[in-house]
Amino acid sequence: MRPSQAARQAKRKLRRALDSLQPSRLLLNGLVQLNVRTHRTWALPILLYAPTFRCNSRCASCDYWRSDGANDLGRDEVAALSRELPALRTKLVVFTGGEPLVREDVFDLADLFLAQGATLHLLTSGLALERHARAVADRFAAVTVSLDGHTRELYREVRGVDGLEAVERGVRRLKQLRPDLPVRARATLHRKNFHAVSALVDKAASMGLDQISFLTADVGPSTFGRSALSVAPAAHALLLDATEVDEFERVIDKALVSHAAAFRDGRVAERGDRLRKLAGYYRAHRDRTPFPRVECNAPWASAVVEADGTVRPCFFQPAVGSIREKPLKAILDDEMVRFRRGLDVGCDATCQRCVCSLRVGMTSRLW
Repeated sequence: MRPSQAARQAKRKLRRALDSLQPSRLLLNGLVQLNVRTHRTWALPILLYAPTFRCNSRCASCDYWRSDGANDLGRDEVAALSRELPALRTKLVVFTGGEPLVREDVFDLADLFLAQGATLHLLTSGLALERHARAVADRFAAVTVSLDGHTRELYREVRGVDGLEAVERGVRRLKQLRPDLPVRARATLHRKNFHAVSALVDKAASMGLDQISFLTADVGPSTFGRSALSVAPAAHALLLDATEVDEFERVIDKALVSHAAAFRDGRVAERGDRLRKLAGYYRAHRDRTPFPRVECNAPWASAVVEADGTVRPCFFQPAVGSIREKPLKAILDDEMVRFRRGLDVGCDATCQRCVCSLRVGMTSRLW
């Protein structure tokens, strides 16, 4: 038997053995490490799926709201995607967007994934959360709401709508229905709101949110629904100048002291150096210095399926295919392998500027 044949036979035996095992967290984390070594997909624990790119916000850092949803995947297409997930050992499906809750049949789509044994997380603006609280509480294991301003005025300036009170009502209703449901906040910090770190921590606590995390604004020309020709300059207006970066560093240092208990107790996701990296990201943009180091294996642990079926290795890397042209598994077995083989996270320009990295290790607890 030629070595290539022996290798293929060994691989088939290994896959059969793995198929016979229950996909425990430890096993899946281990298979991600095997993905990294081989660039193949022994398991895809996490799928990020956008039901639509329509949105009910008008954020300064995003242009998904310009979408009309005309090219969103239909129910049958989503059903076919969901049926692929058990064989891929997918445990977590994150509903992202756009704003998932503006799609009229979003809960029917959620049921498709639940029927395949997936756990669901929801990323939402929170504007429609009060109206849909019962359906969300019945289906989702965790919810993350966007909280980019702690006052009505700042929220409106950053997110383009007068919606802070609606978000507060939605969170309150969700917590009434399911007190045990983790409901977290995520704030994107940039020129308009970087000074509000401590105030946002306080606001999250006053709303009864379990945690808040912070990101910087991605200013890439073709991410978050932007057009490279028309929108990139507006995105770059979110960058901090040199004086503002200095101020941001002082804001972070003060927050680490004044809210030490919140950082220590995990009510803020980032601690110490991780939070300081946010200022380092903006300094790197201004000074053309190296960006803070990124450690990420998202393209080996997850995939993104956009509203129109486009498949990406992560939110920021170029598309590798479309589920309207071939099944997700076929893309993972072909185009995704080639992409992974050619990616060096430490050197890749997109990875170096990443604002939302993911690293799955042996002890990770992501679902």
